[in-house]
Amino acid sequence: MVDTLVKSLGSLVRERQTLQRREEQLAQRQRQLVKGLGRLLQGIGYQLTPVQGDERRPVRVNGIMKAKGRKTLKCPRCDGRFVHPLPLARHVSASHGMKKSVRPKGSKPSA
Repeated sequence: MVDTLVKSLGSLVRERQTLQRREEQLAQRQRQLVKGLGRLLQGIGYQLTPVQGDERRPVRVNGIMKAKGRKTLKCPRCDGRFVHPLPLARHVSASHGMKKSVRPKGSKPSA
């Protein structure tokens, strides 16, 4: 009986070690896939950022180090927030259909 118990415990230890090695292999593969995805997205102008914590470290964008800024510009029509005016204007135009029309000088707006 003791012999069977020792064999069972030995089998469990080996199985756990096998599972730990497999877990390490899967974690390494996941890191490789995320790294490859990051390179692919960077090539088309996007960037992967971590979602854990509120990190304010500088990031590299197209070879240039930029500080992560706080999103201070708020959309006047929704709760969207932006760092720069251009993306805000693009968002307002695309999402809310508010395009500024250009009138020639001296003309009156139509009633």
